[in-house]
Amino acid sequence: MITLNKLTTGYAKNRISKEISTQIQLEIKKGSLVGILGSNGIGKSTLIKTLAGFLKPLSGNVEIQGKMVHEMNPQQRAKYLSVVLTEKNFNGDLIGKELIQLGRQPHTNWMGKQTQGDQEIVLQILKQLNIEQLAEQMLNTMSDGEVQKILLARAIAQKTPIVFLDEPSSHLDLFNKAQLFQEIKHIVKKEKKTVVFSSHDLNTAIQICDQIILLLDNQWEYGSPEELIEKGVFQSIFPKESVFFDPKQKQFNICV
Repeated sequence: MITLNKLTTGYAKNRISKEISTQIQLEIKKGSLVGILGSNGIGKSTLIKTLAGFLKPLSGNVEIQGKMVHEMNPQQRAKYLSVVLTEKNFNGDLIGKELIQLGRQPHTNWMGKQTQGDQEIVLQILKQLNIEQLAEQMLNTMSDGEVQKILLARAIAQKTPIVFLDEPSSHLDLFNKAQLFQEIKHIVKKEKKTVVFSSHDLNTAIQICDQIILLLDNQWEYGSPEELIEKGVFQSIFPKESVFFDPKQKQFNICV
């Protein structure tokens, strides 16, 4: 379980704090798929990074299974959660399976040597995500969408109960996006993992999420897609003259 205790996210610079999301109080249950939604620049990535322990809260805290995320060291966090951010911090000369193998590091011995079992896990995930053709391909020759799949595979290889994904479908076309989210749903259902992802693809998220954290100006909402539709909060995301939400169709439409 992930608990947000009066969490306020943002940045502190030159002793001046800039609040982005304030006083978020909610619980995310084990084995659920949760989307963090909102307009561009509203603070979705900041919230993901704070939940994952990369940014410190301005106030409040985040607990994972009763432990404070920001009191864990990186090695401890690596056994509880895996993360895929939009920033690509890796060596482009690696091949696909080598990057995925890095997800096994928290489980190796002090020398970092991987066992036959580690290698089998990597091969299994390559097959599971249908990316076996990328195993021997160098990362700097892959498309953004292919790299995104390899990074997801690395996160799965880490075998953590919680996975955080920042805009996981941003570089994928409709078909590959559908495949990606089908696999994520499968992982949540079969392996009882908790997956939290940020996205600007509101229509897709409303279709697939168990729960949604909706970030709005100076407020937030949390609930199932159906609960949030009933509350009428989706209509507050965009100016009504540009985009409107159809509660019967459960989707956003452009005003033309």
